[in-house]
Amino acid sequence: MQYRFTHRRWVPAALCLALVAAGGVLVAADHDDAPLAGGDQAADIADVYAFRSPADANRVVLAMTLSDVLPPGQIQLGRSIFDPRVLYEFNIDNNGDGVEDRVIQAYVVGNANNQVMHVRGPVVPEVLGADSRIVNAGGVTVSTRVSTGASPIVAERQGVRLFAGVRDDPFFFDLGRFSAILAGQASSFADPGTDAFAGLNTYAIVLELPVSMIGNPATTTVWASTSR
Repeated sequence: MQYRFTHRRWVPAALCLALVAAGGVLVAADHDDAPLAGGDQAADIADVYAFRSPADANRVVLAMTLSDVLPPGQIQLGRSIFDPRVLYEFNIDNNGDGVEDRVIQAYVVGNANNQVMHVRGPVVPEVLGADSRIVNAGGVTVSTRVSTGASPIVAERQGVRLFAGVRDDPFFFDLGRFSAILAGQASSFADPGTDAFAGLNTYAIVLELPVSMIGNPATTTVWASTSR
């Protein structure tokens, strides 16, 4: 039996690249899932980020993190970082209809500590929605070795920069204080809070590219999806 699993994280339409245009950071967070999604760690999206590059306002950074939080030592067990059977995708809607007009697709080849991530796009998709498949041609193709250590491996081609690998989870959440609020033991978050994800890793795909390749920030929506 053929099995297909698609997991999406949406970025609100009017907010998305309008925030990017204003120099803001956009985050869609999700660190807990239903059993079907949470049981497929390699395809389980945790967070989605979109923001202007701090070094160049004409460039945008898109990032998705995957899997649950991971102890640092886990990356030394010889296990694959990304799943070669999963298509990782940034979807781009330029006209507000909630349907992707262009996609940036990422997929990995190889196993264990010898994986290479390939990214293609932005390009017009051949198939929409949950039935996404790798496009045959178009866009910029850039590849990089998957990083498993502290030193990031970054590749660049035709203005598109790519990183893929293990990184400290950038999402900040005071889980202890949140639990205390739910239990009626506190009425608000502390300032500063305590980051429950400090020192824990996640898998990340990060792209930096010209804003012009994404579309008009006032009318563009970006979301991420994974498909088997």
